[in-house]
Amino acid sequence: MATLSAAVRSEFKKSYAKKLRKEGKIPSVVYGKTVGNESVAVDAGAVSKLFRSEGRNAIINLDIEGKKKYTVMAHELQFDPLKGTVRHIDFLEINMNEEIDAVVPVVLKGTEVVETGDVVLNNQLSELTVRALPNDLPNTIEIDVSKLAVGDAIRVSDLADSKKYTVLGDPEDVVVTLSYGTQEAEAPAEEATETADAAAPAADGENAAE
Repeated sequence: MATLSAAVRSEFKKSYAKKLRKEGKIPSVVYGKTVGNESVAVDAGAVSKLFRSEGRNAIINLDIEGKKKYTVMAHELQFDPLKGTVRHIDFLEINMNEEIDAVVPVVLKGTEVVETGDVVLNNQLSELTVRALPNDLPNTIEIDVSKLAVGDAIRVSDLADSKKYTVLGDPEDVVVTLSYGTQEAEAPAEEATETADAAAPAADGENAAE
């Protein structure tokens, strides 16, 4: 279990949050059954390193100034729309013996096999919500697309069952499809234009005869 240090945050003005971010900190909140609701700040660099090594759904030992420690997960992240950096984190206190819901990224395998010429994969859902015990949460959900043909789709109901977690959501939700790209779709329009151009002189000739 990774440890992440946090400092108590007692000011809540936007100007103070902006100051924290300039200092490389992320304004955050930790909440749960025993912690209640506490505002903290964590180091952005440490968070980035933790996610790289442990994954987005890492189980974290949150150490608040060496006085309190909670087992948590980063339940919700807010991102800067321009920079893509994390602006705020909601840490959820967890019980290792209770199932939780978490968002897991989808990773497509075998894309190089099917994406040839004008054929493209359309990843409709880049993330899925799963329910599992904290230790059983996957870092990613891998989907093999190498057997797809143009027009095929993979839905939530098509995903392989796991004994450790359950994928939530509508079974008919489409995760990925395989189709022709824009070039294929534009070809009929180009042909129609060429046909119209070829027909134009004939029409002029008919009008002249009249």
